[in-house]
Amino acid sequence: MKKHIVVFEPSGLRISVDGQSTFLEAIRMVGLHLPSDCGGAGTCGKCSLVLQPAPEPTFEDDRSISSDELAQGVRLACQHRVKADTRVVITKQRGEVQILTEGVSRQDDWIPDSGGEGRYGIAIDLGTTTIVTYLLALDSGVQMSQLASLNPQVVFGEDVISRITHATREKNGQVELSKRVTTEIDSMVSSLIESSGIEMENLTRMVIVGNTAMHHLLLRADVKSLGVSPYEPSIRDALVTSGSEVGLLSTPNVEVFLPPNIAGFVGGDTVGFILSQRLDLSEQIIVGIDVGTNGEIVLSKRGELSCCSAAAGPAFEGATIRYGMRGQEGAIEHVLVKDPENPPEITIIGDVPPQGICGSAIVDTVAEMRRTGIINEKGVMQSTSPRVYRDDDFGLSYLLVEESATSRKISFTQKDVRQVQLAKAAIHAGITILLQEAGITASDIDFVMLAGAFGSYIQPESALRIGLLPPVKRDQITQVGNAAGEGAKALLLSSEARKVANDFVSKVKYIELAAHDEFQSVFIDSIALP
Repeated sequence: MKKHIVVFEPSGLRISVDGQSTFLEAIRMVGLHLPSDCGGAGTCGKCSLVLQPAPEPTFEDDRSISSDELAQGVRLACQHRVKADTRVVITKQRGEVQILTEGVSRQDDWIPDSGGEGRYGIAIDLGTTTIVTYLLALDSGVQMSQLASLNPQVVFGEDVISRITHATREKNGQVELSKRVTTEIDSMVSSLIESSGIEMENLTRMVIVGNTAMHHLLLRADVKSLGVSPYEPSIRDALVTSGSEVGLLSTPNVEVFLPPNIAGFVGGDTVGFILSQRLDLSEQIIVGIDVGTNGEIVLSKRGELSCCSAAAGPAFEGATIRYGMRGQEGAIEHVLVKDPENPPEITIIGDVPPQGICGSAIVDTVAEMRRTGIINEKGVMQSTSPRVYRDDDFGLSYLLVEESATSRKISFTQKDVRQVQLAKAAIHAGITILLQEAGITASDIDFVMLAGAFGSYIQPESALRIGLLPPVKRDQITQVGNAAGEGAKALLLSSEARKVANDFVSKVKYIELAAHDEFQSVFIDSIALP
């Protein structure tokens, strides 16, 4: 088959590919990054770039790209195959991503296992979007260093379903996804060891926590059952193995521990959350929430644990939002509407010209629009502000920024509002079902704990205003940071912590929301904005 030359600008990289390859696949081949939230399915509209010459636009192009941009040669990389020599201009430059590393632990006195003198271990929080690694001295528990990076699997989709699909449908897809992670972990481990000045042979133990999908993809375990109801994991129990068995080249002889999975979409990261906050010992009623594509929710009713996973979708991470992006340099992170007649006040990560809007500002925007009457309780946009205009391509939109780093308006569309409503409704419905099953109401809640990156950067007042959280007082909400990472550290240092985790996992009650009789009605009721 005839091959064609693709030249990428501004990097100048070039590659020769056949006509069966899409431009998105060509980008992956040369190691460049382009947002592809849906993994190349053509539904997210994020993998836009300029093609010279430009092919005829597809239906997906027309749906996701404005008419002016189409005229300039902007197309979706996943929707076009390389049929001729082409110059590709990637206008979305990857910035420094804001990655949460710090967390709060409720118990700092786990006694390290004996025999750890002069030895070290690494705790890893393997997230869907990010990977965070911590180097600890095994005898004292002192943290020597830490390192964070993006999960390189994101090129195959922002959410776990896209990656499960890639693993099951593509030849060698499972191997490819696993290698992406193990190669990144190898690099991070080597950097930690080198920067800390210790010998690699003194690294003897490793713990990896992650959701069930990340766990299975790392181990190249069967993920087919995670993609269909009832979403059963193929591996539930805790696993003690070696670096070589996991596929790590830098640490083949190191002991690797992975905690048990609770259910199909509630995995070792939630185990770490529960352990670090000792929700199993609480004498209060606490709702713990890690908001993400799959929002993990844990209820501790005075130590009696129940949990669920709410399919919120990736809206809170910037995906499915017209101008959404990750929390990185150039992202609007907070929005305040003091006067609906005037531009909103915004803060931008890195204090540079804005490029888009990330999760915390997405919630702020909906909350502020609701507070000022720009949208009503049903989420319908009102033409009460001069900042609301009709976009020829996307309907009613609220103008956030007149001029951005990309020389275009940044606005929030009616469809964006709906995406946020659906996402927050899934989380709120999950909380409501857990409370109902426990025989309690929101008025009985003592504390709400927000974990993870989104939970740490979000403004609780905005989350309360849109009904993402149960109606509690502001001082009842606490943000605990990377609680999963804190749990991973405990599991790294202490065999007792591992026993505790195994014990409460065997007792926790998991509720499958999709199979719950009342979920649909509760979900629909949760869509409205307070």
